[in-house]
Amino acid sequence: MKINVALLAEQVVAAGESDCPRRPLAGIDCTGDFDKKLRYLDKAEVSAYWLYGFRSAEGTMRDIGLLKAAKEKLERLGKEVYICCEPVGHPDPNQKVLPAKGWRYRINCDGTPDYGCADIEEPLVRDLVAATKAFRDAGFKKVFFDDDLRMGNWGTNIMGCFCEACIADFNRRHGARYTREDLLRFVQNPGEHAAICEQWMDFNCEKVTAFMKAVNLPGIQVGIMVMHNGDRKHGVDLPAILQAVPDCLVRVGEGHFDDASFDPAWGKEFLIQSMEMHKAIVKDVTRLYSENTVHPWPNLRPENMAKKFLIEVEHGLRNIMLMPPQLLDAPAYWEAIAAALPQAEAMAGGKGQ
Repeated sequence: MKINVALLAEQVVAAGESDCPRRPLAGIDCTGDFDKKLRYLDKAEVSAYWLYGFRSAEGTMRDIGLLKAAKEKLERLGKEVYICCEPVGHPDPNQKVLPAKGWRYRINCDGTPDYGCADIEEPLVRDLVAATKAFRDAGFKKVFFDDDLRMGNWGTNIMGCFCEACIADFNRRHGARYTREDLLRFVQNPGEHAAICEQWMDFNCEKVTAFMKAVNLPGIQVGIMVMHNGDRKHGVDLPAILQAVPDCLVRVGEGHFDDASFDPAWGKEFLIQSMEMHKAIVKDVTRLYSENTVHPWPNLRPENMAKKFLIEVEHGLRNIMLMPPQLLDAPAYWEAIAAALPQAEAMAGGKGQ
Protein backbone atom coordinates (compact mmCIF):
# COMPACT_ATOMS: atom_id res chain seq x y z
CA MET A 1 0.00 0.00 0.00
CA LYS A 2 1.52 3.31 -1.06
CA ILE A 3 1.98 6.29 1.26
CA ASN A 4 -0.66 9.00 0.97
CA VAL A 5 0.31 12.41 2.36
CA ALA A 6 -2.52 14.82 3.21
CA LEU A 7 -2.74 18.34 4.61
CA LEU A 8 -5.48 19.58 6.93
CA ALA A 9 -5.91 23.02 5.38
CA GLU A 10 -7.54 26.08 6.88
CA GLN A 11 -6.77 28.16 3.83
CA VAL A 12 -5.81 27.02 0.34
CA VAL A 13 -6.93 29.80 -1.98
CA ALA A 14 -7.31 33.55 -1.85
CA ALA A 15 -10.01 34.99 0.38
CA GLY A 16 -12.05 36.17 -2.57
CA GLU A 17 -12.12 32.69 -4.05
CA SER A 18 -12.81 30.42 -1.13
CA ASP A 19 -12.82 29.62 2.57
CA CYS A 20 -10.85 32.40 4.25
CA PRO A 21 -11.04 31.83 8.01
CA ARG A 22 -13.56 33.92 9.89
CA ARG A 23 -11.18 33.96 12.84
CA PRO A 24 -7.62 34.46 11.50
CA LEU A 25 -5.03 32.03 12.88
CA ALA A 26 -1.47 33.07 13.66
CA GLY A 27 0.87 32.44 10.78
CA ILE A 28 -1.80 32.07 8.09
CA ASP A 29 -1.61 34.41 5.12
CA CYS A 30 -5.03 35.01 3.53
CA THR A 31 -3.65 37.17 0.72
CA GLY A 32 -0.64 35.38 -0.71
CA ASP A 33 0.08 33.51 -3.92
CA PHE A 34 -1.71 30.26 -3.12
CA ASP A 35 -0.94 28.66 -6.48
CA LYS A 36 2.76 28.99 -5.70
CA LYS A 37 2.29 27.60 -2.19
CA LEU A 38 0.34 24.60 -3.42
CA ARG A 39 3.01 23.83 -6.01
CA TYR A 40 5.81 23.59 -3.50
CA LEU A 41 3.74 21.15 -1.46
CA ASP A 42 4.10 18.82 -4.43
CA LYS A 43 7.69 18.25 -3.27
CA ALA A 44 6.23 16.33 -0.34
CA GLU A 45 3.81 14.53 -2.69
CA VAL A 46 0.73 15.91 -0.94
CA SER A 47 -2.14 14.18 -2.70
CA ALA A 48 -5.15 15.19 -0.59
CA TYR A 49 -6.45 18.25 1.22
CA TRP A 50 -8.93 18.19 4.08
CA LEU A 51 -10.70 21.55 4.25
CA TYR A 52 -12.29 22.84 7.43
CA GLY A 53 -16.02 22.76 6.84
CA PHE A 54 -17.29 23.45 10.35
CA ARG A 55 -15.66 25.09 13.36
CA SER A 56 -17.48 24.76 16.67
CA ALA A 57 -16.16 28.15 17.79
CA GLU A 58 -18.04 29.68 14.86
CA GLY A 59 -21.18 27.63 15.45
CA THR A 60 -21.97 27.08 11.81
CA MET A 61 -20.60 25.48 8.68
CA ARG A 62 -18.44 27.34 6.21
CA ASP A 63 -20.09 28.78 3.13
CA ILE A 64 -20.74 25.77 0.92
CA GLY A 65 -20.24 27.72 -2.29
CA LEU A 66 -16.79 28.80 -1.21
CA LEU A 67 -15.89 25.26 -0.15
CA LYS A 68 -16.96 24.02 -3.57
CA ALA A 69 -14.77 26.66 -5.21
CA ALA A 70 -11.78 25.42 -3.21
CA LYS A 71 -12.62 21.83 -4.13
CA GLU A 72 -12.79 22.64 -7.83
CA LYS A 73 -9.50 24.50 -7.76
CA LEU A 74 -7.65 21.70 -5.96
CA GLU A 75 -9.15 19.02 -8.19
CA ARG A 76 -7.91 20.92 -11.24
CA LEU A 77 -4.46 20.48 -9.70
CA GLY A 78 -5.04 16.73 -9.47
CA LYS A 79 -5.67 16.63 -5.72
CA GLU A 80 -8.30 14.82 -3.68
CA VAL A 81 -10.42 17.11 -1.51
CA TYR A 82 -12.35 16.22 1.62
CA ILE A 83 -13.86 17.91 4.67
CA CYS A 84 -12.84 18.10 8.32
CA CYS A 85 -15.22 19.35 11.04
CA GLU A 86 -14.59 20.49 14.59
CA PRO A 87 -18.01 19.61 16.05
CA VAL A 88 -17.80 19.91 19.85
CA GLY A 89 -14.96 22.30 20.63
CA HIS A 90 -11.72 22.32 22.60
CA PRO A 91 -11.20 23.77 26.09
CA ASP A 92 -11.08 27.55 25.92
CA PRO A 93 -11.56 29.61 29.11
CA ASN A 94 -12.11 32.70 26.97
CA GLN A 95 -15.06 31.22 25.07
CA LYS A 96 -17.85 31.99 27.54
CA VAL A 97 -20.71 32.01 25.02
CA LEU A 98 -21.52 29.11 22.71
CA PRO A 99 -22.09 30.51 19.22
CA ALA A 100 -24.61 27.89 18.07
CA LYS A 101 -28.26 28.26 19.01
CA GLY A 102 -29.48 25.56 21.38
CA TRP A 103 -26.04 24.19 22.28
CA ARG A 104 -25.01 23.86 25.95
CA TYR A 105 -21.63 23.58 27.57
CA ARG A 106 -20.45 20.26 28.88
CA ILE A 107 -20.35 20.42 32.69
CA ASN A 108 -17.35 19.18 34.65
CA CYS A 109 -17.67 16.85 37.63
CA ASP A 110 -17.26 19.83 39.98
CA GLY A 111 -20.25 21.58 38.37
CA THR A 112 -18.25 24.16 36.41
CA PRO A 113 -18.73 24.67 32.66
CA ASP A 114 -16.02 23.18 30.44
CA TYR A 115 -15.78 26.41 28.45
CA GLY A 116 -15.22 25.83 24.76
CA CYS A 117 -16.71 22.31 24.86
CA ALA A 118 -20.36 21.58 24.05
CA ASP A 119 -22.34 18.63 25.32
CA ILE A 120 -23.43 16.23 22.57
CA GLU A 121 -27.17 16.81 22.48
CA GLU A 122 -29.89 16.82 19.83
CA PRO A 123 -29.36 20.44 18.64
CA LEU A 124 -25.63 19.83 18.09
CA VAL A 125 -26.24 16.52 16.32
CA ARG A 126 -28.94 18.13 14.16
CA ASP A 127 -26.59 20.93 13.07
CA LEU A 128 -23.76 18.58 12.18
CA VAL A 129 -26.06 16.18 10.30
CA ALA A 130 -27.31 19.13 8.25
CA ALA A 131 -23.72 20.18 7.54
CA THR A 132 -22.75 16.63 6.53
CA LYS A 133 -25.68 16.50 4.11
CA ALA A 134 -24.55 19.79 2.57
CA PHE A 135 -20.99 18.51 2.16
CA ARG A 136 -22.22 15.30 0.54
CA ASP A 137 -24.56 17.16 -1.79
CA ALA A 138 -21.66 19.43 -2.80
CA GLY A 139 -19.70 16.37 -3.94
CA PHE A 140 -17.42 15.73 -0.98
CA LYS A 141 -16.91 12.00 -0.42
CA LYS A 142 -15.31 11.92 3.04
CA VAL A 143 -15.64 13.92 6.26
CA PHE A 144 -13.54 13.61 9.39
CA PHE A 145 -14.74 14.83 12.79
CA ASP A 146 -11.93 16.27 14.85
CA ASP A 147 -10.78 14.77 18.15
CA ASP A 148 -12.92 17.22 20.10
CA LEU A 149 -15.69 14.67 19.38
CA ARG A 150 -15.53 13.19 22.86
CA MET A 151 -17.06 13.61 26.30
CA GLY A 152 -13.95 14.56 28.26
CA ASN A 153 -10.52 16.10 27.88
CA TRP A 154 -7.14 14.39 27.80
CA GLY A 155 -6.17 12.49 30.92
CA THR A 156 -6.62 9.28 32.86
CA ASN A 157 -9.82 10.18 34.76
CA ILE A 158 -13.32 8.95 33.89
CA MET A 159 -15.12 11.96 32.47
CA GLY A 160 -18.44 12.93 30.91
CA CYS A 161 -21.06 15.65 31.16
CA PHE A 162 -22.22 16.13 34.76
CA CYS A 163 -25.03 18.59 34.03
CA GLU A 164 -28.36 18.16 35.81
CA ALA A 165 -30.07 16.96 32.62
CA CYS A 166 -27.46 14.27 31.95
CA ILE A 167 -27.47 13.08 35.56
CA ALA A 168 -31.28 12.88 35.50
CA ASP A 169 -31.20 10.91 32.23
CA PHE A 170 -28.58 8.53 33.63
CA ASN A 171 -30.66 8.01 36.77
CA ARG A 172 -33.80 7.27 34.73
CA ARG A 173 -32.00 4.63 32.73
CA HIS A 174 -30.70 2.86 35.81
CA GLY A 175 -33.48 3.47 38.29
CA ALA A 176 -31.10 5.42 40.50
CA ARG A 177 -31.03 8.71 42.41
CA TYR A 178 -27.37 9.66 42.19
CA THR A 179 -26.26 13.25 42.74
CA ARG A 180 -23.30 14.94 41.07
CA GLU A 181 -21.40 14.45 44.33
CA ASP A 182 -22.14 10.72 44.19
CA LEU A 183 -20.90 10.43 40.62
CA LEU A 184 -17.80 12.45 41.45
CA ARG A 185 -17.01 10.01 44.27
CA PHE A 186 -17.59 7.04 41.95
CA VAL A 187 -15.34 8.23 39.11
CA GLN A 188 -12.60 9.26 41.53
CA ASN A 189 -12.61 5.77 43.03
CA PRO A 190 -13.32 3.46 40.08
CA GLY A 191 -11.81 0.43 41.78
CA GLU A 192 -14.46 0.60 44.49
CA HIS A 193 -17.33 1.43 42.13
CA ALA A 194 -16.45 -0.50 38.97
CA ALA A 195 -19.99 -1.46 37.92
CA ILE A 196 -21.39 2.07 38.23
CA CYS A 197 -18.34 3.54 36.48
CA GLU A 198 -18.88 1.13 33.57
CA GLN A 199 -22.51 2.28 33.35
CA TRP A 200 -21.41 5.92 33.41
CA MET A 201 -18.85 5.32 30.66
CA ASP A 202 -21.49 3.46 28.61
CA PHE A 203 -23.82 6.44 29.01
CA ASN A 204 -21.24 8.93 27.72
CA CYS A 205 -19.84 6.66 25.01
CA GLU A 206 -23.34 6.21 23.60
CA LYS A 207 -23.46 9.95 22.87
CA VAL A 208 -20.36 9.83 20.67
CA THR A 209 -21.41 6.56 19.00
CA ALA A 210 -24.90 7.91 18.32
CA PHE A 211 -23.39 11.04 16.80
CA MET A 212 -21.27 8.97 14.42
CA LYS A 213 -24.27 6.83 13.49
CA ALA A 214 -26.38 9.94 12.81
CA VAL A 215 -23.83 11.55 10.47
CA ASN A 216 -23.16 8.27 8.65
CA LEU A 217 -25.24 9.24 5.64
CA PRO A 218 -25.45 7.40 2.32
CA GLY A 219 -22.96 8.79 -0.18
CA ILE A 220 -20.31 10.05 2.23
CA GLN A 221 -17.75 8.20 4.36
CA VAL A 222 -17.33 9.52 7.90
CA GLY A 223 -14.43 9.29 10.30
CA ILE A 224 -13.49 10.11 13.87
CA MET A 225 -10.16 11.54 14.95
CA VAL A 226 -9.16 10.05 18.30
CA MET A 227 -6.90 11.91 20.71
CA HIS A 228 -3.78 10.42 22.31
CA ASN A 229 -4.89 7.41 24.38
CA GLY A 230 -8.53 8.36 23.82
CA ASP A 231 -10.85 5.59 25.04
CA ARG A 232 -14.03 4.87 26.99
CA LYS A 233 -12.99 7.19 29.83
CA HIS A 234 -13.43 10.05 27.37
CA GLY A 235 -16.61 8.75 25.73
CA VAL A 236 -14.78 7.12 22.81
CA ASP A 237 -15.66 3.43 22.47
CA LEU A 238 -13.93 2.52 19.21
CA PRO A 239 -15.29 -1.04 18.98
CA ALA A 240 -18.85 0.28 19.43
CA ILE A 241 -18.27 3.03 16.85
CA LEU A 242 -16.91 0.52 14.33
CA GLN A 243 -19.90 -1.73 14.92
CA ALA A 244 -22.29 1.20 14.31
CA VAL A 245 -20.27 2.54 11.34
CA PRO A 246 -18.38 -0.42 9.84
CA ASP A 247 -16.42 1.58 7.24
CA CYS A 248 -15.54 4.40 9.67
CA LEU A 249 -12.26 6.21 9.09
CA VAL A 250 -10.10 6.57 12.21
CA ARG A 251 -7.26 8.91 12.92
CA VAL A 252 -5.08 7.38 15.63
CA GLY A 253 -4.17 9.60 18.56
CA GLU A 254 -0.44 10.05 18.66
CA GLY A 255 0.12 13.27 20.63
CA HIS A 256 3.61 14.71 21.29
CA PHE A 257 3.35 17.84 19.20
CA ASP A 258 6.37 19.77 20.49
CA ASP A 259 10.08 19.08 20.91
CA ALA A 260 9.85 18.87 24.70
CA SER A 261 7.48 15.89 24.54
CA PHE A 262 8.89 14.28 21.40
CA ASP A 263 12.67 14.41 21.95
CA PRO A 264 12.85 12.11 25.01
CA ALA A 265 12.80 8.37 24.36
CA TRP A 266 9.67 8.06 26.51
CA GLY A 267 7.88 10.53 24.22
CA LYS A 268 8.41 8.33 21.19
CA GLU A 269 7.43 5.23 23.18
CA PHE A 270 4.17 6.82 24.36
CA LEU A 271 3.11 7.95 20.90
CA ILE A 272 3.82 4.46 19.54
CA GLN A 273 1.78 2.88 22.35
CA SER A 274 -1.24 5.07 21.57
CA MET A 275 -0.89 4.44 17.85
CA GLU A 276 -0.67 0.68 18.32
CA MET A 277 -3.62 0.66 20.75
CA HIS A 278 -5.96 2.23 18.21
CA LYS A 279 -4.48 0.28 15.30
CA ALA A 280 -5.14 -3.00 17.12
CA ILE A 281 -8.82 -2.11 17.38
CA VAL A 282 -9.33 -0.91 13.79
CA LYS A 283 -6.95 -3.42 12.13
CA ASP A 284 -7.70 -2.19 8.58
CA VAL A 285 -4.79 0.20 7.90
CA THR A 286 -6.48 1.53 4.77
CA ARG A 287 -8.90 3.36 7.09
CA LEU A 288 -6.25 4.55 9.56
CA TYR A 289 -4.73 8.02 9.47
CA SER A 290 -1.85 9.55 11.38
CA GLU A 291 -1.92 12.69 13.49
CA ASN A 292 1.25 14.62 12.72
CA THR A 293 0.91 18.17 13.95
CA VAL A 294 2.72 20.99 15.73
CA HIS A 295 1.35 22.60 18.89
CA PRO A 296 1.93 25.21 20.00
CA TRP A 297 3.25 26.52 16.71
CA PRO A 298 6.16 26.24 15.87
CA ASN A 299 7.46 24.22 18.84
CA LEU A 300 8.16 21.00 16.91
CA ARG A 301 11.23 21.30 14.70
CA PRO A 302 10.81 20.33 11.02
CA GLU A 303 13.24 17.43 11.43
CA ASN A 304 11.12 16.10 14.30
CA MET A 305 7.98 16.24 12.18
CA ALA A 306 9.89 14.18 9.61
CA LYS A 307 10.97 11.72 12.32
CA LYS A 308 7.33 11.33 13.41
CA PHE A 309 6.42 10.69 9.79
CA LEU A 310 8.97 7.86 9.62
CA ILE A 311 7.74 6.36 12.92
CA GLU A 312 4.17 6.41 11.61
CA VAL A 313 5.16 4.59 8.43
CA GLU A 314 7.37 2.13 10.33
CA HIS A 315 4.37 1.19 12.47
CA GLY A 316 2.13 0.46 9.53
CA LEU A 317 0.34 3.74 8.80
CA ARG A 318 0.08 4.72 5.15
CA ASN A 319 -2.32 7.67 5.32
CA ILE A 320 -0.20 10.47 6.77
CA MET A 321 -2.16 13.56 7.83
CA LEU A 322 -0.09 16.67 8.43
CA MET A 323 -2.28 18.97 10.42
CA PRO A 324 -1.09 22.40 11.52
CA PRO A 325 -2.82 24.91 9.24
CA GLN A 326 0.30 27.11 9.37
CA LEU A 327 2.17 24.50 7.29
CA LEU A 328 1.03 26.06 4.05
CA ASP A 329 3.34 28.97 4.86
CA ALA A 330 6.21 26.91 6.31
CA PRO A 331 8.43 25.52 3.51
CA ALA A 332 11.04 24.14 5.95
CA TYR A 333 8.57 21.51 7.14
CA TRP A 334 7.72 20.41 3.64
CA GLU A 335 11.39 20.22 2.72
CA ALA A 336 11.95 17.93 5.73
CA ILE A 337 9.04 15.67 4.77
CA ALA A 338 10.21 15.56 1.16
CA ALA A 339 13.71 14.57 2.27
CA ALA A 340 12.28 11.72 4.38
CA LEU A 341 10.04 10.36 1.61
CA PRO A 342 12.57 7.96 0.04
CA GLN A 343 13.23 6.30 3.41
CA ALA A 344 9.50 6.14 4.14
CA GLU A 345 8.78 4.58 0.76
CA ALA A 346 11.49 1.98 1.35
CA MET A 347 9.87 1.11 4.71
CA ALA A 348 6.50 0.78 2.97
CA GLY A 349 7.90 -1.65 0.43
CA GLY A 350 8.70 0.69 -2.39
CA LYS A 351 6.99 3.62 -4.10
CA GLY A 352 3.48 2.84 -5.31
CA GLN A 353 3.19 -0.40 -3.35
